[in-house]
Order: sequence, then structure tokens, then C-alpha cells
Amino acid sequence: RSALVVFLAAITVFITIRFELKMAIATVVALFHDLIVVVGLYSLFNFPVTPATVIALLTMLGFSIYDGIVVFDRVDENTGLVSGSKAKMTYSEMANVSLNQVLMRSLNTSITTLLPILSVLVVGSVALGASTLEEYGIALFLGLMSGAYSSLFIATPLLALLKEREPRYRELRKNVLARRAAGDEAELAGAAAGNPVAPGSAPRPRRRAGR
Repeated sequence: RSALVVFLAAITVFITIRFELKMAIATVVALFHDLIVVVGLYSLFNFPVTPATVIALLTMLGFSIYDGIVVFDRVDENTGLVSGSKAKMTYSEMANVSLNQVLMRSLNTSITTLLPILSVLVVGSVALGASTLEEYGIALFLGLMSGAYSSLFIATPLLALLKEREPRYRELRKNVLARRAAGDEAELAGAAAGNPVAPGSAPRPRRRAGR
């Protein structure tokens, strides 16, 4: 138990130094989600908990952290898209764009990791009848599936929620939505006057006769 606490503290410090505290919080929350999911499935199906299970869980935590950092690294790179008064998207929208940019990489990594583990489960439990391989494979398979999900759909949305509470990003959201509303009104006014304009641009005034 103490080793797990030290592990989580070290991860929190590292991610805080490399990125920021809110990303570390989102990562730790995703890790707890993965642990709860795996423990819940073990309790539901009465799987035995052995030393191999504990090793698999620790391995799973490392994978979950890696997958989350891949997404957060892209979010950190794209932060420039929401800096300045002329930003065209909110922090949540930028996080969603970043997530879409690394989605296929995360899915491919997860699939290529899960396939060998599935092979271990099939070969170890069915062909060889090795209980240790089965115990290790079940925990690792469930943990990696949960980790692939949480890094995309738990950690990143939680980070966006925390960042949107900061004053500068609240102000950014208000400004972006206000500009979009003004652009929509200008587009509707131009369409009503028979002079459609591009979204976000003001309609050109008509010239008076004789000029």
C-alpha cells in the first residue's frame, strides 16, 4: 500500500513539473477509475486475487499513465491556439481537437498491446493450462482496456473541466461565444437583405443612390 502511495505521489510530481498540476490531477483520477473498474469486475465475477494479479495491476497503471501523457502532450502543444484575444476556440474545443489528433495513435497502441495479452490468455489458460498466465492475463487485459478508455474519455474531459474554471479561460469562452453570436447575427442580417456574407464577417452597407 505504501509503495502505491509513493508511486502516485511521484507520478503527480513528475506530471506537475512536466506539464501542470491540473493534468496530474486528471491523470490520478483516471488511474483510480481504472483500479475501481478492475476491482469491480474481479468482485463481480469472483476472480481470484493473486500476486500475479497485483503485478498486472501495476503494469496496467504504467500503461494508463503513458496513454494519458500522449494526449496531454498534444494538448500542451496546442495551447497556443487558445492564447491571445483573437483565439477562435475555447479550451474545451482545443482539448477535443487535440484528442482527435492522437485518437488513432492511442487506439492503435491499445489494440497492438491487447492482442498479445489476449494470446497469453488463450494459450496460457486453454492450451497450456497455466493458472499464473491466466491470472496475470485477465488483470492486465481488463486494466489495459479500462486505461485506454479513461485516458481518452476521463482524463482529457476532466482536464478541460478544470481549466475552464480558470478566469482567463472563462473570459476566453465568453469572448469566443460572443464573437460567434455576432457573426451569426451578421450572417442572418446579410441573408435578409439579400446580400449573404461569410460567417463571422460584418455585412457590407449598401451604397446610396447617386453615389
